[in-house]
Amino acid sequence: MTRTIWILIALVSAIAFGGPAPKAPARPRPTPAEQQQINDLQKQMYELQAKSAYVPASKLAKQLVDLEKKIYGDDSQQVRMRKQALAGMTSASGDYAGALAIDKDILASAERSTGPDSRDVQTALMGVSGMLWAQNNLDEAEPYVQRTLVLTKKLDGEKSIMYAGQLTMYAALLQMHNEYSSSERLYEQALALQESMAKSKNDLSLLGPIQQLASIYWQTNQPAKAKALYDRAIAIVTNAPDVNVQTHASTLWSIAMSYHYGGRDDLAKPLFAQSIALYTKEVARLDKDKPDDPMLPVLLGQLGYNYRQIDDLPDAEKVFKRVIAIDEKSRGYSGYEGVLAEIVRANGHPKQALELYEKAEQQMGKLSPLSARAYDTTIADVLRELGEYKRAEKLLLDYRVYAEKTFGKRHPMYGMLEHSLASLYMASGETAKAEQTLATSLEIAEKELVNVLRTGTESDHAIYFSKNNYQLDLAVNFGLSYAPKSTVAARLGLTTLLRRKGRVLDAAAASMATIRSKLSPADKKLLDDLANARAQLAKLTVAGPAATGPDDYAKSIVALEDQIQKLEIEVGKKSAAYRATSMPIELAPIQKLMPKDAKLVELVNFQPYDPKSPYRINPILPPRRYAAYVLGGKGDPALIDLGPATVIDEAVEKFRKAVSNPKNTKVGDLGNALYKLTIGKLAPALGTTTDVLLAPDGTLNVVPFSALVDDNGKLLLDTFTFTYLTSGRDLLRLAIKSKAQGGGVIFADPAFDATQAAPGAEGSRGARAADLSGLMWPQLPGTGQEADEVEKTFTGLTEYRGAKATEGALKALHGPKILHLATHGFFLNDEPPKKSRGAEPQATPVAMPMPGQSVAPQSGAENPLLRSGLALAGANKLSSGEEDGILTSMEASGLDLWGTKLVVLSACDTGNGKVTNGEGVYGLRRALVIAGAEGLVMSLWQVDDLATRDLMAGYYTRLKAGKARSSALRDVQREIAGREKYKHPYYWAAFVAEGDNSPIN
Repeated sequence: MTRTIWILIALVSAIAFGGPAPKAPARPRPTPAEQQQINDLQKQMYELQAKSAYVPASKLAKQLVDLEKKIYGDDSQQVRMRKQALAGMTSASGDYAGALAIDKDILASAERSTGPDSRDVQTALMGVSGMLWAQNNLDEAEPYVQRTLVLTKKLDGEKSIMYAGQLTMYAALLQMHNEYSSSERLYEQALALQESMAKSKNDLSLLGPIQQLASIYWQTNQPAKAKALYDRAIAIVTNAPDVNVQTHASTLWSIAMSYHYGGRDDLAKPLFAQSIALYTKEVARLDKDKPDDPMLPVLLGQLGYNYRQIDDLPDAEKVFKRVIAIDEKSRGYSGYEGVLAEIVRANGHPKQALELYEKAEQQMGKLSPLSARAYDTTIADVLRELGEYKRAEKLLLDYRVYAEKTFGKRHPMYGMLEHSLASLYMASGETAKAEQTLATSLEIAEKELVNVLRTGTESDHAIYFSKNNYQLDLAVNFGLSYAPKSTVAARLGLTTLLRRKGRVLDAAAASMATIRSKLSPADKKLLDDLANARAQLAKLTVAGPAATGPDDYAKSIVALEDQIQKLEIEVGKKSAAYRATSMPIELAPIQKLMPKDAKLVELVNFQPYDPKSPYRINPILPPRRYAAYVLGGKGDPALIDLGPATVIDEAVEKFRKAVSNPKNTKVGDLGNALYKLTIGKLAPALGTTTDVLLAPDGTLNVVPFSALVDDNGKLLLDTFTFTYLTSGRDLLRLAIKSKAQGGGVIFADPAFDATQAAPGAEGSRGARAADLSGLMWPQLPGTGQEADEVEKTFTGLTEYRGAKATEGALKALHGPKILHLATHGFFLNDEPPKKSRGAEPQATPVAMPMPGQSVAPQSGAENPLLRSGLALAGANKLSSGEEDGILTSMEASGLDLWGTKLVVLSACDTGNGKVTNGEGVYGLRRALVIAGAEGLVMSLWQVDDLATRDLMAGYYTRLKAGKARSSALRDVQREIAGREKYKHPYYWAAFVAEGDNSPIN
């Protein structure tokens, strides 16, 4: 990515300097003696530059600047050009701060002498932003890039290559800043602009912008959009009459790389094969006709990279050895020693690789002092692999001194070095040093994380977390495998987990809460616009292509997604202050908020890591595992390894099938099997605790732990009160109380306008779900009876029944104290993904298509918040006033539940959704937390009408009596389970309580 950015900077700068120069006014001329002095200094400076002696060369450049200042004046164009050369040499010598000061001085001079909107200022702005970018100081660079963009539009016009280039530059900066949604929009704008200037839609000039946009689509989990653009790029290079082999083959290779690292080797392998064939044929031609052609080593190098990526290491080694021999013969050095070293290392020869890496670093150091440490961390890792820990430590510590001096101790580069040191100390068994360096690395990572959460959208944040999961994995692995007796390691691991798990959800909830707490007219319009756009997208997704016609459907979906993305970016900007001032996440504040005698169980699905493992180019990762941290109100946490994730996930699947089927007689045995793998292993750490705050992960998010059976054949329902959390950090959010804006509200027995019953409905207990083969939502008379029972206990509820139980009525609510929703719920499974490296486990609840919907559109299918929700009045006709009667989770996230103490989802599958490691379930439960609900009661499978009616009546009776929310649910579940006809956990265990467990009043 860095190389691409600097190519772009060079391109834009070249265009800037390549334009016609303005007519310069007459300027002073140096005397013959001064000119001789300038010539002598320049000659000496150039000789030093040729030797890469940048420090003494920069001193001579400074003398030239001072001399020419006297002749031409400080604000002359000649002096600014000389300062640009000085800035370049100062940067090359490693003095970034000095180079930046010079660049800013050039900018100030240009502004004084040519005005704020001149070409000179444009060039100077690019110099400042480029230097800030080189230091990874993106926050400070952004205003300069923005100003350059505005100025370029003014000087060169909106329809110019220069402006398109600056759009691309700004997009790349935002991408590096983890603002993927905003970056995507700029890449789209740049491509559209360049398309308007291209000779044809297959113009080779479009290859770059097409691939840039495709790459960000691929990174942001929009595979259909990405593949369409990648296919377009392939078509261009395949069909263009004037394309050369290098362009053709390298395009195929770069696309194959995206597919490979995205886990789609089925798409990557054919492209690698085509690229190899093109390079091989061209190399053979040059060998025969032009053996001295300078393109030959270039083509060989690319061929070697292809072999490397498909793990054909013998052929890769042969090719790179040949390239190095050609380069050394022609120019005395080669840039491929480091690549050859990697190949040799992956072939199992680390000693030979070490020699090659050291040679490569020496060669690069001769070319530029900045490159003298290019391979330090890699060499240290090879030394670690060889067991030469002290040499590796010295190398990394020396590099750390350099990084501190150059970047500072808070910079991500410094944090990465601490991370490398931690891995080294883990391998060498130096636990205390590993603890210290890992802690420092994670603190720096937390500061970066806070900055990331200040901007961008929820999807931006999710991408950032997925790319940085290795930090949490290292912390968990350290505590389990390298410091199992260390309380410091356990606290470090749990603190990291609490900082990461569910953090994206917290940021989204904070975003909405901030706006609602300071609701200005503009903010209200912003939220209204977002809600309206989400509603339109949901309605269109539900209705399918028939709503617009097949030709316009995809365009309409994309346009709405684009509008939502814009609005989400604006919402993120509004909430930046809230997230920036949020309290630090440490164990002590969370422990203070835990109920007396309760214990927090934080489950984590993690990737094992062995710092002693040999190097592989395409590593085969060991199977994921589950672990648990158990924390009391005081003291240190306990860390327990629960075992392989596949074993636990299989047990979860078997148990869920049994517990959701009232005829399954194996439910007790399967519940005990899952108990042995999970809670049973935590028993010593739990001690006598009966109040458990449970934060699941992975597929354990959809398990009703109360229905598990201990080794004495006793239900955990009889022993524990479980309160579910996304993370123990939820306690910090829940401690911020808000006042309800209204009383209780109940929605029940909506008029779906059904014209047929669900198959098999007769004689059943009225399961609240549409059958897979049904297209209509059957009426739910039992929910009306349920409402009657609830209203006997909680008087004064506002009731919405029949035709009044509409989507519009629900959206019009503002912070009701209690919201009870008794209707059909649904969760549609995504299409099964192809197996890929590091794929997330998928939840497997029953999928229920919405009435009238055929195959879900591709755009909609990518967002799990469009595949879950509730059916309300008019759902069978997809018509309810201005709504369609289907409230998706995406729309539910925009409800105003600020102040709502409890939402009861008395419907099927309302607790299900897409399970994501570290972020819980993407579905209704997540949406309602974002909307502001403090507590939820939700279901994990299709629920029985009559049993649910009795359960809800008993639940509200206990709430009114002052029982805590989770305790009240447990009490009534025990009562229901005591009835012979409802003994099977199918009837009572579907409902779980999440969030605040204090009494409702």
